[in-house]
Amino acid sequence: MKLVLLLIAGIFSFSLTAQNPSGQQDFIKDITYKIAEKDSVKLDIYLPTKKIYTKSPVVIFIHGGAWAKGDKEIKYHYTQGIKDTLQASGYTVVAINYRLVNKTIGIADQLNDCKDAIYWLVQQANYYNIDTENIGLWGESAGAHLALMIACTNTTTSKLPEIRFVIDNFGPTDLNKVLKTKASWFTKKVYKLFLPELYNIREKLILTMTTYDINTQKKEAIAVAKEYSPIEHLQTIKTPVLILHGNRDFIVPFKQSKKLHKELNKRSVSNKLIKVKKGNHGFTKTNQEKIHLLINETFVFIQQHYYGTTNSKTL
Repeated sequence: MKLVLLLIAGIFSFSLTAQNPSGQQDFIKDITYKIAEKDSVKLDIYLPTKKIYTKSPVVIFIHGGAWAKGDKEIKYHYTQGIKDTLQASGYTVVAINYRLVNKTIGIADQLNDCKDAIYWLVQQANYYNIDTENIGLWGESAGAHLALMIACTNTTTSKLPEIRFVIDNFGPTDLNKVLKTKASWFTKKVYKLFLPELYNIREKLILTMTTYDINTQKKEAIAVAKEYSPIEHLQTIKTPVLILHGNRDFIVPFKQSKKLHKELNKRSVSNKLIKVKKGNHGFTKTNQEKIHLLINETFVFIQQHYYGTTNSKTL
């Protein structure tokens, strides 16, 4: 089974103009799902390239970029491999943009954008033939953080549909530790020495994300960062989580995912932690053989949490 899945991941690669068996275009780019303050927030839809389900299950991809940059385009080997495997297996993949943090946009706005994308998909379910009872989230870095926050706060009183799973690719779970809001002068000095680019944007990022200056309003900044840390909201989570993280990630430390795994286990929440040995942030230094294994593991996890639902197969 695993060999078959690996072959699928390696073989299927589709162009932007590829056609599915029914003759429909399987990639629809730049659909506006929301207009906020005259800003069009868009998404891309990758429809199944093979008809397997009566209604297609959906995986929503949320990009990374430190909440301040990035784009919905799926262009790296790992993400492309997962997308292509899902499409070839009857799934719809939806890649969404969200407004990036700045002086007027914060994390709360980004979460609302992601939720609005899900609402939009529910409203458009019949048009795109998607199964709203089978929606999963997949995020990288900051996108994984947003996906986890949605899953952690999606209670029975929420209008969102049930999230079947979260694929967490090296997502930060404790913002105070990632942003070094409580760092001593010595820690900040070391941080500046070894990660100067991150150090230089640290204060700006804290300000735009929390609306507080870490130098003059430290207590308030720490409180907001805590409020938007998934590790602080695990009391009611029931969503299965697959965590993939490199143990040489110097952007988001591997120990954050290790702690998330431990806390989910305490609460008997279905989850799995895959440690990518020598993996950096983004898995850009991971060889293709290992990448294919990660694609396989991800696809198997997704299949496990879709199979057996009310959505029937066509074959």
